[in-house]
Amino acid sequence: MPYGGEYIVADIGVAPVFGMMFGPVGGLGQALASLIWQLCEGANPTAALIDFSIMFFISILAYKLWYTTFKEETINTPKFNSTENIFKFLIIAFIVSIVYWALIYISFEAYPKMFVIYPLSSFIAKTAYVLNLFNFTLIFGIFFISIFNIRELPMQTPEKWINLIDINKNYFIFSFILLLGYVIVVQIFNIDNSITDNIFFGLTLIMAILFCLNKFEANIEVRTVKYSIIEKIILFFLIILSILFFVIYDELMVISMIFTYHFNEDYIQLFNFCFGSGLMILICIFHIHYVEKTITNPIYDLIDSLNQYGNDEDEDYRENYTEKFKNYLKNNDDISRLIKSFITLNNNIENNLNDLQKTTAEKEKIETEFSIASNIQSGMLKTNFDEFSNTEPFEIYGLMKPAKEVGGAFYDYFNIDEENMAFFIGDVSGTGVPATLFMVKTMQLIENHSKFNSDLEELFEEINELTGMRNDDEMTVTSWFGKLNIKSGKLSFVNAGHNPPLIKHDNQDFEYLTVKPDYPLGIMENGKYEKQELYLSPGDMVFLYTDGAIGKRNKPESFNCDNLLKETVNKYNDEKLKNMIKSIETDLNQVYNYNNPVDDITILVIKYNGCESYE
Repeated sequence: MPYGGEYIVADIGVAPVFGMMFGPVGGLGQALASLIWQLCEGANPTAALIDFSIMFFISILAYKLWYTTFKEETINTPKFNSTENIFKFLIIAFIVSIVYWALIYISFEAYPKMFVIYPLSSFIAKTAYVLNLFNFTLIFGIFFISIFNIRELPMQTPEKWINLIDINKNYFIFSFILLLGYVIVVQIFNIDNSITDNIFFGLTLIMAILFCLNKFEANIEVRTVKYSIIEKIILFFLIILSILFFVIYDELMVISMIFTYHFNEDYIQLFNFCFGSGLMILICIFHIHYVEKTITNPIYDLIDSLNQYGNDEDEDYRENYTEKFKNYLKNNDDISRLIKSFITLNNNIENNLNDLQKTTAEKEKIETEFSIASNIQSGMLKTNFDEFSNTEPFEIYGLMKPAKEVGGAFYDYFNIDEENMAFFIGDVSGTGVPATLFMVKTMQLIENHSKFNSDLEELFEEINELTGMRNDDEMTVTSWFGKLNIKSGKLSFVNAGHNPPLIKHDNQDFEYLTVKPDYPLGIMENGKYEKQELYLSPGDMVFLYTDGAIGKRNKPESFNCDNLLKETVNKYNDEKLKNMIKSIETDLNQVYNYNNPVDDITILVIKYNGCESYE
């Protein structure tokens, strides 16, 4: 006030700023404060109400302009983080200032007592109010909006306002243009017609009310995030310019007097104030544009590229980010090096992904082949237990679970002649495909040769020689082979290094058949094998198994695996064979974790029921 006197009216710049920040409620607060102050100062009530209406209207105008001009995908609350937002704020401040000037002029023409509130009544003097509104809108806007964003204070801008009517906005644009045209024509031709003035004042009032009540909806994203480093750089630069403005105020005054020498001193002070703030904003715009071009836009493009990375829907991803970054690749500054590093990283990741896809495809192919091999192996092991023993004086059931997709453990059973059947179990050293191939070879040798050689000792000596031939990997097989005379119950067997079977005799519990085993097949040339015999009574059972069934590789040596197996088998020895094996598998799984076995699991059990025709 000491500088500009009545030409400085700073508080009018708060109305559009609060309108943009808090919507109509913010503008209403400022307008009510101004009304109360003017009434307390003894101003004319009608003039005070007209000024209240003007203040409230320009706040609504600023509010709707912010959220309807420069439409973007996401509408944010006010923030000075880009050149676009600075220009948007300047344009809104300019439009509001021009409309404000026209409203004041029409109000003066219709109600001359407005001079109590607006003492500058001449046409040239009224332009001071335009400069005031524009200048202090910039100053208060930069100050309040920046403070709210830095302190993370929410701008509670409503997404909806009173939607009583829905008029096309083009009608309002035409009305504003007509209003400005009327003011200019009246001033140029010095028209003084109170009737016309009152008509235009009434039309302006109606237009303002309709504009305030017109439909307005916006999908507003309330931004309360912290300022980024780049935004802080911009704000810091703005603060430095503000300080510089006050330091060189007197020097700017000399420049202002060149353009306004024919005005009074108070008007020159106002013009200088506006000139300085305008110059400050202009320099700030150039600075922001430079920061955006060299820092902000490259980083945002980089962030956008990172967000789009891996998006299968974006088929042109590589072309898009290459096009974005081609201008930055020519330079060698920090941002350019960062982008080059990103491109190098992206290329490395894509190469690794391509290699991974090839590896995955090969792995899937191998897994498919293993699955087929597993099915083939499962098909080789007989599962027709009920069909095989349906009319025979015995029952038989088996289980095989490989440690990998395929394994080397096996079992088999078949009829040798009308009185004898054979059953056996085996376990190849190792797991996987090699063990499976060796398993197939051994199974075929045992089955084929046992049908033509009734002497078990000679049979196993012959098989031992055959398994040792062309066995470069030195693989061995443990096997237990039994030959049962179904009429007499006589069981002849050979144990080629295999686990001792569990035998149930005379309705007693299972016990281990402690017979010294011979050498595994394929381990020694010219190995000798001893045949042994015992008799089975009706109800007797033989329980065969491999190492995987007792989990010797899953537990420490101090753990008594053999005793646990015997106790578990005896627990279910009165059940049907199928239920018996399933129950044993469930119990042992809790101890040995059969879901992830380290060795092939194989079980074969036979129950002799006796033959009535045999005496």
